[in-house]
Amino acid sequence: MTHLEFAFGLLPLSILIASLIVTLFVQKVYFMPVVSFIILLILTFTLFNVSFFGWAVVYTLGSFIASYIALFIMKILYKKRS
Repeated sequence: MTHLEFAFGLLPLSILIASLIVTLFVQKVYFMPVVSFIILLILTFTLFNVSFFGWAVVYTLGSFIASYIALFIMKILYKKRS
């Protein structure tokens, strides 16, 4: 697997899935986007170059959206049970 396949294939998919799962357990919207931004920032300066920083911001926004969707789904399921 090349760096390009990792950066634009596996990494965004794993961030979205991890954001959904971790948010369901932690139930905080900002937890997983902050963790994913820290991880992506470390990857920017170790594995990739500084030009990947823009993608790190985009993937963090995607993580925030996925976390918000996970909490929204949890809220809907909780209202259905009540």
